[in-house]
Amino acid sequence: MTQWSSYLLGWTTFLLYSYETSGERKQDCVFPFTYKGSVYFTCTKTNSFLPWCSTRAYYDGRWKYCMIEDYPRCVFPFVFRGKIHNTCISDGSFMGKMWCSVTSSFDEKQQWKYCEMNEYGGNSFSKPCIFPSKYRNNVISGCLEDESNKLWCPTTENMDKDGKWSFCADTRIASSTPGFPCHFPFNYKNKNYFNCTSKGSKNNLMWCATSYNYDQDHTWVYC
Repeated sequence: MTQWSSYLLGWTTFLLYSYETSGERKQDCVFPFTYKGSVYFTCTKTNSFLPWCSTRAYYDGRWKYCMIEDYPRCVFPFVFRGKIHNTCISDGSFMGKMWCSVTSSFDEKQQWKYCEMNEYGGNSFSKPCIFPSKYRNNVISGCLEDESNKLWCPTTENMDKDGKWSFCADTRIASSTPGFPCHFPFNYKNKNYFNCTSKGSKNNLMWCATSYNYDQDHTWVYC
């Protein structure tokens, strides 16, 4: 690497770090978001060398570069080339790297991301999940969903005491939801759902939407 290349790399790293540690970083990515008429369910490199996302549902000039924690979770099962997949796959991938769809059908939306093979982020320096673990006086043995629909796990045997956690590896996430015709995620009353829900059901039965926007399309099935 030449001295000039090293100089540019150093400045690029500094600028990205400065941007990510500024007040704008506190804004979360919003998925899906609409940019120039296209809908994005994950970070994009459209008009950029680096992946980015909008921090508003409709891009209005506010955005951020994507860090590993910003990407949406995988959606399992998903359809790729007419076949249902319940885990990350390498089919069609550059260099055989594992990937997943971020919607129920890659064939329909063609929105995807590379899979995280290990736990990441959190406040435990990406340590692996520890199960079982104590959390809120209950014993848990699987990843939990936070308010942003992301899956996390304790990294010690006592979350209540230690408070240490990581985001779950995509390869740890099992397919526990119904497949087609459910569409995950789906939006119901301005909230994204990655699993079937009983919200809004008169008989308290589990259901899912068959398109992304239930409020617009009103198409659904019982799970």
